[in-house]
Amino acid sequence: MSNSSFRVFLTTLHIPCLMTTALAQGVMIHDASTGAMLDIAFSDIRVDVQDQVALVTSTQRFMNNTADTLTVKYAYPLASTASATRVRWMRTDSIWHTASMVAQPQDTVLPGTGGGLPMDPDLQDYLGASPLYFNVSDPVPPGTWISVELTYVQLLPYANARVELIASSDYAQVMTGVLPMMDIDVSVRSQRALLSIDISGTGTWSPTPDMPFVSTDSAHFHVHDTGIPASCGFAIGYDLDPLAYGITCLSNYLPDSLVKCDELANGFFVLLIEPEPTSQVVQKDFVIVIDKSGSMTGTKIQEAKDAASFMVNHLNAGDAFNVIAFDSFNTPWTSALQPFNAANMQAALNWIASIQAGGGTNINDAITEGIEDFSTSPAGHARSIVFLTDGQDQSSNEVILSNAHALRMSIAPDLQLFTFGIGEGFNEQLLNQLAVQNNGVSQFLETANFSQVMSDFYTQIQNPVLLSPTASFDHPDVQHLYPDPLLGLFVGQQMVIVGRYAVPGLVNLHLSGFASGSPVSFDFQFDLTGTYDPARLFIPKIWAQKAVDALVNEYYGFEEGSASAEAIHDSIVSFSMCNSIGSPFTSFSGDPGGWTVGLEEEVDTQASAIPVFPEPSPAGSPVTFDLSGMRGGGTIVIQLFDATGRLVHEERLVWPTSGRWTWNGLDANGREVKGSLLYRITNDHEVRSGRFTRL
Repeated sequence: MSNSSFRVFLTTLHIPCLMTTALAQGVMIHDASTGAMLDIAFSDIRVDVQDQVALVTSTQRFMNNTADTLTVKYAYPLASTASATRVRWMRTDSIWHTASMVAQPQDTVLPGTGGGLPMDPDLQDYLGASPLYFNVSDPVPPGTWISVELTYVQLLPYANARVELIASSDYAQVMTGVLPMMDIDVSVRSQRALLSIDISGTGTWSPTPDMPFVSTDSAHFHVHDTGIPASCGFAIGYDLDPLAYGITCLSNYLPDSLVKCDELANGFFVLLIEPEPTSQVVQKDFVIVIDKSGSMTGTKIQEAKDAASFMVNHLNAGDAFNVIAFDSFNTPWTSALQPFNAANMQAALNWIASIQAGGGTNINDAITEGIEDFSTSPAGHARSIVFLTDGQDQSSNEVILSNAHALRMSIAPDLQLFTFGIGEGFNEQLLNQLAVQNNGVSQFLETANFSQVMSDFYTQIQNPVLLSPTASFDHPDVQHLYPDPLLGLFVGQQMVIVGRYAVPGLVNLHLSGFASGSPVSFDFQFDLTGTYDPARLFIPKIWAQKAVDALVNEYYGFEEGSASAEAIHDSIVSFSMCNSIGSPFTSFSGDPGGWTVGLEEEVDTQASAIPVFPEPSPAGSPVTFDLSGMRGGGTIVIQLFDATGRLVHEERLVWPTSGRWTWNGLDANGREVKGSLLYRITNDHEVRSGRFTRL
């Protein structure tokens, strides 16, 4: 198929992000059973986005305003699709200490729950499904403060030409009163034309941006506010040109000195593939299987019913469906797939509403009946099962997995099985392998608001246009691709492919699959760079995170504790630590001897900033630093760092008589520098540091 035909077809294709992004804020907990936390003095959030990849830095100061010395733990509601790359903290010594990554899972025991007490439900709800925890090794005396800075990288969710970061968590869930100060700085750079950028409050707070800026390839805004209500949720979003669909290629070629974690090629790439919005949607057959055992009693069964009702309400004309509830036995809505129409929709919704929890957990029989429903599924339809449970079956993993695989291969080989584990009692290994071995993915969720997560997931797979896709490249050195296999392309969504390469230059992608039962293929050409771009160090991070996800799936394919599982476990740990990304088996540690001083004992940026103007400054114009507030004389050293901590410019000079210094915006190689930058200025008397933004 020609490139022109490719573009028409591609406009309709898209692969789902599997989790809503939550850009929330951290808390410092001293009694999780009651939800007691240290007071928040300020929150500073910096977001630097390049082509949907966000580098987020959240800095907060917490005050112990009690009369007691408190043992505390930092907790941040990190999205499951994000990877933490650095944790730093500062005490009253005004020195940033950088945490080490250690080869052990997160310590999820919170202060106040060590004696078996449960976490406060509002706090648990706030922290979400995948919080990051960081142990503060020393108690916090009364009247003192501690600052924590978390940096993470994330490929942001995309749908229908819009990218969003949503601060869905609301401090009103866990605190009263107001936040003294909040600062939000957002910069976006995009190869695809930008149309707008915005921020809106999701609670009672209405953030107002200062000096918003939007051009075709970049955008920026800044919000500063004081006395902010606790219900300070917010959503950051930007809109892209909806007609600029197709493929976006992000690539970076690292020098040998930076490729230290493996022996693979130095090139890294990320492909974002979006189908044409007018592509023909493939009809789908869809089965929802929900656990109604006794352990689902209460809010869990109601959330499961809400999720099932949402999916039934949003099926497409031409789809067929069924709903199965199970405990010790299966209770299907009907005995076979039924066409989606108004009457069947209402009948299914009424049946879902009547479900009550009680009984045991027979996963094997539920999976069996779910797959057998597809024996009447016509050729060419997309076929999916969404399976939810909070418990475990008495049958062995081997029995359930072999049964599911054999049934799928005999009835519907292209069937996709998506599994959701709720709470803490489910069999993580089983659910992971049920999905991985049957063309799907698994998600492990907390009990709070999981119906929203499942609804978001269904929205992303609602409109399939390309089934069973495979990708091949005309360069044999383009290898180590993730994910494998690809899940499919969906209207309004993106397919994401990451990989490595050795030889730069033009590459042809051959993408093939099935649409409405017929084979479809097309080719697309893109360029892989041979140049190192320090501003794109996020690309290796995204590749490494996808590689860790694949290793975790492989780990769950072996019996826990076996030699094979332990070997993969060790590989995940070493790979995660070397690449400075999170994994299920590593965590950040701040124990004595485990930390290092960051950025040469950088001082408190809130107290030592100097005027920088214009702020933000557009590319091509100089930036002026007003040094008049510093004690003059002698030699001065000015260092500028980018968002990754890389030194981009250093200047040593005699104190300027004007009290000002001007930078031309170029790094040591004469290239324009953009994004969120950190400055550090020292002389014989003092040190000043702060942030500014180049558009």
